[in-house]
Amino acid sequence: MARAKNEVRDFRSKVISAPEAALLLGLPERTFRRLIEEGVIPKADRGEYILGDVAEAYWKHRLGGKSFEVEQTRLTKARADRLELDLAEQRGEIHRASAIMRVWANNVINTKTRLLAIPSKAAPELVGKSIQEIQSNMKKEISEALMELTDYDEHQITRAAASFRK
Repeated sequence: MARAKNEVRDFRSKVISAPEAALLLGLPERTFRRLIEEGVIPKADRGEYILGDVAEAYWKHRLGGKSFEVEQTRLTKARADRLELDLAEQRGEIHRASAIMRVWANNVINTKTRLLAIPSKAAPELVGKSIQEIQSNMKKEISEALMELTDYDEHQITRAAASFRK
C-alpha cells in the first residue's frame, strides 16, 4: 500500500540493533558500546534499542544534560544580544575597544610628536630670555601639546569603528 504524499512516519519507536544505532549517530560501534556501559544509552531488550530513546539520550549527553530547547533558547538570546550590540554601535551609543585604542594611539603619537618638537620650535624664541620667561614659555608649549590628549572627538572614533566594519 502506497503512503500518502505528505504522510510522515514516526521512527522514534523503531527497534534497531547496536551497529545500526552507532551508524545513525555517526559513531564507531566501540564508542556506542562504551556509552551503553556508562549508562548514557538505554537498552530496550537484548541487543536492541529504541531509536527515539537512543537519539534523545545521546544528544542530551552531548549537550551536557541540557535539552535542545534550552540550547536553542540560549542561542536565540545570544543572537539577539549581538544584534542589540550591533545596533547600539551603529547608533554611536557604544564603540569597539579596538576603535578607541586606535584613536587614542594616534592622539598619544601626535602628542609625543608635538612634545618632541618643542625644543626646536621654542629654542630660537628663547635665546637671551630670563629663566622665568623660558619656564613660562615652556609650560605654555607643553600645555598646548597636552591639550591633544584632552580632546575627545566622537567622530574620530566613529570613523575608526567604521573602518573595522568594512
